[in-house]
Amino acid sequence: MDESERTKRRERAAALKGLRERASALLAAVIIMLALLFTASFPREVRELMADAMRPGEAASPRVTKPLLQTDDASLFIRLAEVDADLGPEITVRLIEAASHESGVELKGDEPRVLVYHTHNTEAYRPTEGSGYEASGLYRTEDNENNVIAVGEELCRILREDYGIIAIHATEQHEKPLITTAYSRSFQTALKYKKLYPSLELFIDLHRDGVPETGYEDDFVTVDGLECARMMFVVGTGSSGKSSEKDPGSGSKEEEAMPDFETNYALAVRLTKELLKRDERFMRKVRVKSGKYNQQVAEKCLLVEVGHNGNTLEQAKNSMRFLAEAISKLAISN
Repeated sequence: MDESERTKRRERAAALKGLRERASALLAAVIIMLALLFTASFPREVRELMADAMRPGEAASPRVTKPLLQTDDASLFIRLAEVDADLGPEITVRLIEAASHESGVELKGDEPRVLVYHTHNTEAYRPTEGSGYEASGLYRTEDNENNVIAVGEELCRILREDYGIIAIHATEQHEKPLITTAYSRSFQTALKYKKLYPSLELFIDLHRDGVPETGYEDDFVTVDGLECARMMFVVGTGSSGKSSEKDPGSGSKEEEAMPDFETNYALAVRLTKELLKRDERFMRKVRVKSGKYNQQVAEKCLLVEVGHNGNTLEQAKNSMRFLAEAISKLAISN
């Protein structure tokens, strides 16, 4: 093949690529236009969630200077969400519709209703004089009195003692032998408890987020006189087919199932809205990602990031008082 023929082929390939890109952009525009046309038929609560032009893939900064409920313009956006760039516009449309669903959770009764567990069980907070620990890694410790397990225990305690909601706390470790496969092991833990306690309704994977080592020490809110770590829910659509970006999963039949991300998103938005009533900076935007994050284990699953390594353990535990209160409001009223 001579050089001129190779040049023609490259030009044809480039033209075809450009055509595909234009077709994809046109399809996205059509979907968004259809969504805008039908927004008038949505309930008022859903229309109130729409504002700002979407900028998918922009990192959710722990420092939010503008309240999440503030509106700038009337173009399409789910105000309380941040959708990753690798998710198509059809996901956005489905999330808009899901935001109108406020199905409750059966939290009453004498049987376990909530499971709290930790995929990354050694995640820890900024050491202080009152909460020092022996580190097993950067902002990590196997001392369960000073890592996210202590935060999960506080959440379960408050749910049980203050709201009469029977919550089970799974403290199994999942990071060894490799942290990149932790989700596969925590999925088996969640599945084990689901089989042991068929009454479980809500599965919560509790984490802490990560930020650069300095400059975030004042990133908290004060609610009812308590310094509280800010929080964020992560919702996995499962579109990547992986447990997370780094963990492809074991390929078991249970793991191959897809999460009900619309129900999970509706729960995350409902809790986020409830907590924002306490303080307009309490919550970061719900992060919608392509992984599964074990959210296929049941119909109602949440992943919550409680603060970050710039926060203290006390701030993270203080937030549990308000998270528990918000969860209690998910209860189905008889």
